Amino acid sequence: MDYLCRWLSILLLFYLSVGVHADETEELQAKAYRTYESVEVDGELAESDWQKATPIRQFIQYEPDAGAPLTEATEVRILYDDRHIYFGFVCSEPDRSKIIANKMRRDTMLWDNDNVFVLLDTYNDRRSGFFFRVNPLGAREDVAIMDSGDSRNENWNAVWDSKAKINGDNWTTEIAIPFSQLRFKDEAALTWGLNLGRTIQKNQEEGTWAPVPAAYTFLARYRTTDLGTLTGLSGVSQRRNIEFLPYLLPGVARTAEDGTIGVLDFGADMKVSVTSNLTADLTVNTDFAQVEADREQANLTRFSLFFPEKRQFFLEGAGLFDFGIPRTSFNAPPPLLLFYSRRIGIEEGHAIPILGGGKVTGKVGGFGVGLLNVLTDKYAADATEDVDAVDVDRTNYSVLRVKRDLFTGSSLGVIAINKQGLDAHNRATGVDFIYRPTGEMNFRGLWARTFEPDSTQDDAINTRQRSENANALYFGGNWQSSVARVNASYTDIGEDFNPEVGYVYRTGSRWIRSEVRATPYLHWYGFRRLWAGPEIDIILNSDNELETRTFIWSTWLELETNGWGGLRIYRNFENLTEDFEIREGIIIPKGKYDYNNYSLMLNAEGKVFNGRVGFNIGDFYNGTRRGFDIRLDLRLTGRFSLEPRYEFNRVTLPGGSFDTNVFGGRVGYSFSTDLFAKLYVQWNSDRNLVTTNFLVNYIYQPGSDFYFVFNQTYGTDSVTSGLLDTTVVGKVTYWWNP
Repeated sequence: MDYLCRWLSILLLFYLSVGVHADETEELQAKAYRTYESVEVDGELAESDWQKATPIRQFIQYEPDAGAPLTEATEVRILYDDRHIYFGFVCSEPDRSKIIANKMRRDTMLWDNDNVFVLLDTYNDRRSGFFFRVNPLGAREDVAIMDSGDSRNENWNAVWDSKAKINGDNWTTEIAIPFSQLRFKDEAALTWGLNLGRTIQKNQEEGTWAPVPAAYTFLARYRTTDLGTLTGLSGVSQRRNIEFLPYLLPGVARTAEDGTIGVLDFGADMKVSVTSNLTADLTVNTDFAQVEADREQANLTRFSLFFPEKRQFFLEGAGLFDFGIPRTSFNAPPPLLLFYSRRIGIEEGHAIPILGGGKVTGKVGGFGVGLLNVLTDKYAADATEDVDAVDVDRTNYSVLRVKRDLFTGSSLGVIAINKQGLDAHNRATGVDFIYRPTGEMNFRGLWARTFEPDSTQDDAINTRQRSENANALYFGGNWQSSVARVNASYTDIGEDFNPEVGYVYRTGSRWIRSEVRATPYLHWYGFRRLWAGPEIDIILNSDNELETRTFIWSTWLELETNGWGGLRIYRNFENLTEDFEIREGIIIPKGKYDYNNYSLMLNAEGKVFNGRVGFNIGDFYNGTRRGFDIRLDLRLTGRFSLEPRYEFNRVTLPGGSFDTNVFGGRVGYSFSTDLFAKLYVQWNSDRNLVTTNFLVNYIYQPGSDFYFVFNQTYGTDSVTSGLLDTTVVGKVTYWWNP
């Protein structure tokens, strides 16, 4: 209770000490024109009604010259009918040879291509939105946005269409978004938040219609607190939408233990609009055959690795269920996630059958609401060279999430999670908040607690102590401008804090973190921007004894021509309270260690070739570490891509030495924006495995897919060498939307 009282006191004082922040930005307005003629989405804007719509021509840079107009003329018009909203872009480019467009596959990140985007805030609450992006080849990317752009679901998929065309002195695109794919209030006249944008890659130039803060750099495009207004939408009814997506999956699987087994499976997903603002997603006998394998990682820490969620059912509306501590960097694992959907249907490397599930997400008044329930089947499997043995009972997972909108971009939320097996349960609950007094500043906090059956009910003192140690507390703040940024946070996670449907990087710790960065624009001798400053992390154990202290000095330089480079200097302290077996038979003895290490990273970007190379060198506990990391992206045309990467580390310790090797290579070929093939190969020397994944995906009509999947695993050590297993499946889905 002490933790809860402390957290509520901080929260109450915080809200009493601040006033409601009023938005002082004068809003821009755009108007959609209703069309009654059929619009063919072909990228040509040939229909006469395109010329009747009011054009939008005012686009302002936020990178590199914030506030200046885009250097190439850009025009957007907006149409709508009973079923779709349409956006037509005309992007001037006098020299078509300077257009950078080398991606065609759906959901490839298009930030390094010329592109245009549409951001729709259909609830008009300046908190969430739907982001649609298209490049000059017609490649599509969509993202669901939460928390004013701080939380993004880049794996979210909507059923929409677009086509693009490169002309003599411009390129054009048409975008058609069905109203059925959006969630909005059922009103006679609709008012939505809107932003439109364009990237001119030859100049590394980005601009938007509604100005956005340059302080957020590339994240500025996702800011839902800085939008204009879209009007003119009337007579659009949010009818009861029903989407049905059945699948059929025939195939063959072969393993050394079981031989060849035929596979024939089927199931279905369904989406139902409960109200205009609430959507139910249902799934039966869920299958994820087309999901790409996790990227291999080398682990040189004492803590578990983190892998992102890729399964579509869990990604729909995932942002609403976010409850945790923000990452310290893009590559770092989150310190805590109270709900981590990969705990459902995956156990010790095994895929556990999901019998069925459902969730309801959306808004009720000023509340965001999310409810999820999933049932997994019992499953047992022996250990292999690749994964451990597993024996689990049928298990039910439930999550309830409620967030209340407050002020401009602020919120207060609660969450409750229950994992229920036949003989045991694990539960978690928590309260969190976000407060944004200005566009440059935000504060976040949370309190959470887990509950498990007590094993020693007769020991009241130990039971109470475990209860107190099953709490987690976090409070942090961030401020940033175009020339500097500062953030600081405090995290306290008890030793017995155990969210079995969550992720915790490090329990029994108190973590104090602070970071300061100078981020001025230089425009000097080919350098565009400097990023430099210190970061300090101090981690204490539950007895307030120092366990880890890391001081980092970072210096990064961004070039006017595509590319950047950076140097990081680390000063580390580690207090090992017990021996650390970093590899089998190689022990780092308990004790106190002070050591330094350094990393250098260089990145080059071009029309055909992108490459990144990193080097690390220095001490490592009572030994040394040397390594490098190479990542390449070669795109000779918009159709062919080659993406190899290789990471190597050599660790030398008094107790022994070892190398880590991680190789990953992806080869892709796009026959069109709706048909592509991909081969993905990985090797991890720690696991002595080579895995291959070959996928063909054909979108034969919007929302409906055919997949062909061919997977193989090879052993590379003396015990399990050669082919271990093979899987060949086909999968057909059909999207039905009456």
